[in-house]
Amino acid sequence: MGKTRALSNLAIEQLKPRAVRYERSDGGAAGLFLVVHPSGVKSWVFRFRSPVERAAGQRAPKKLTLGPLAHTPSPARPQIGHPLTPSQARMLATAAAEDVRRGIDPTHVRRQEKAEAKREAVRDNTIDAAMIEFLKRYKGRKRQGLRESTRLLTAHYFGLKPDPETPGEWEKTGNGVLEKWSGRILTSITKHEAIVLLDALVDSGRGVTANRTLTTLKTFFDWCVDRDMREASPVASLDAFARETERERKLSAAELVAAWKVADREGYPFGRLVQSLILLGQRRDELRELPRSELDLHGTPIVLDDGSRWNEPLWTIPKERTKNGREHLVPLCPQAVALLKSLPTIKGKGLLFTTTGETPVSGLSKAKKRFDEAMLAELRKGNPNAQLEPWTLHDLRRTFYSGLQALGFSIEIAEACVNHSSGAIRGVARVYARHKYLREKTQAFTAWARYVDDLVNNRPASNVYPFQREQA
Repeated sequence: MGKTRALSNLAIEQLKPRAVRYERSDGGAAGLFLVVHPSGVKSWVFRFRSPVERAAGQRAPKKLTLGPLAHTPSPARPQIGHPLTPSQARMLATAAAEDVRRGIDPTHVRRQEKAEAKREAVRDNTIDAAMIEFLKRYKGRKRQGLRESTRLLTAHYFGLKPDPETPGEWEKTGNGVLEKWSGRILTSITKHEAIVLLDALVDSGRGVTANRTLTTLKTFFDWCVDRDMREASPVASLDAFARETERERKLSAAELVAAWKVADREGYPFGRLVQSLILLGQRRDELRELPRSELDLHGTPIVLDDGSRWNEPLWTIPKERTKNGREHLVPLCPQAVALLKSLPTIKGKGLLFTTTGETPVSGLSKAKKRFDEAMLAELRKGNPNAQLEPWTLHDLRRTFYSGLQALGFSIEIAEACVNHSSGAIRGVARVYARHKYLREKTQAFTAWARYVDDLVNNRPASNVYPFQREQA
C-alpha cells in the first residue's frame, strides 16, 4: 500500500459532513487526522499508542485533540486548542510524536498545561476566571438554577464553550467578549472599554448581538459586585446599543411546503428537527435537547378536572426546561408520533437529536445555511423567480401559533399550545386552564398536522377534527 499523501486544501474543502463524524488521515505527519463533524466543523487530532506499556506489552490507543481547522493563514505560533492550518497541525503532530518517542504522553502534558492555565487565571483574578466561576455558580434571579441552554448561550457571548476533555470545565473559543478582554484583571475593565467593544459589534452589523452581550455583561458584573469581586459594574448605566423591531416573520404556505420537503430529504438529525418544529411549534432547544424519558408515545391516562378521561401520546416538558418555569404538556398527534418513532436510537444519554449520544445536535447555523439554499431551489421549482426572505427556526413557532388562529382556534388555546404566559388567559379561563386544555390542545395539534400534511401533498385543506369526549 502506498504512503498516504498530505491533504491538499482542495481535498480538505471537498470533505463534506455526514450524519456521523468521520476522519481522514493526513500523510503530512504520522498519526495526524482531520475530523469532519456532522455540523460541518473540521478539526485536527493526533492518534498514537501510549508510551506506557500495559500487561503483555500492549500499548493503549490514545488521542490528542489539536484544534479546529483554520480557514485563513495566521502568522501566530501554532498552539494546541487554537485554529490550525494544515502545516501548523503537522508541526504540532510531529512534535507530539517526538514526545511519544521519548516516552512522554502528550495528553498528560496537555492536561497539565490546562490545569496550570486555570490556576494562573485564579491567581491573576482575570475576567476569564470570573466568567468561568459565574457559569458554574450563577443560579438566576429566582435561584432555581439556569437552564442548560441559557448557560450555553451566556457562555457563547462570553467566548467560552464546554471543555470536551473535562466535564464541568470551560475553554475559550477565541470569540465573544474574551476575544478582546482575555487575560485582563477583572477590576481593570472600564465603561469606556465596554462601549468600544459593543460599538464594534454594532459597526459590524451585529446590533442584536451587541444588545444581548450587554444584557449578559450586566448580569455578570452585577453578580461580581454581589460577591465583592468589584465595587461597581462598568455597564450599569448603559442602554441598548441598537434598535430592535419585534419579528413578525411567518412562513407562507409555499415556504412551509418547501421547508418540509427539504427537511425530508435532509433527514436526521437536522431535517427531522425542522419537521418536529413545524409539527409541534415548541422552542428550538426544548426539542433539540429532548430526552426520550419525556415522551410517552403509547398514551398517558389522565383524569381531567371535569371528570373526563384523556389517554393519548404525550410529551411532558418539565418546568426546569421551559422558559417560563411551568411544566408543559404537549399532546402528540399521529404524524408527530410517527416522526418521533422513526428517529434512530443512539447510545448515550437518551437524547433524540444527537450525533454523539452525549450532547444535543450542534452546528445548526451551518446546517441552516445549507438548508436555506436547498429550500430556495425547491421554491423555484414552482416559481423560477421565487425569493426567500431570511428566516429563523424560531419563525416556525410563530408560524404554528398564527396557523392555529387561522384554523379557527382561540388565542387561549393557541397560547396553551405554545406554553405562553402573556396574561391573555384571565379570570374564569385561568381556573379552567388548570386542566391544561388537554382536549382542546389535542384538537389543535391534530388539525395543524393535517393542514401541513394537506399542503405538502397538495390536497384541499381538511381542518375539521372530530371532538369526542370519553366519560370517566
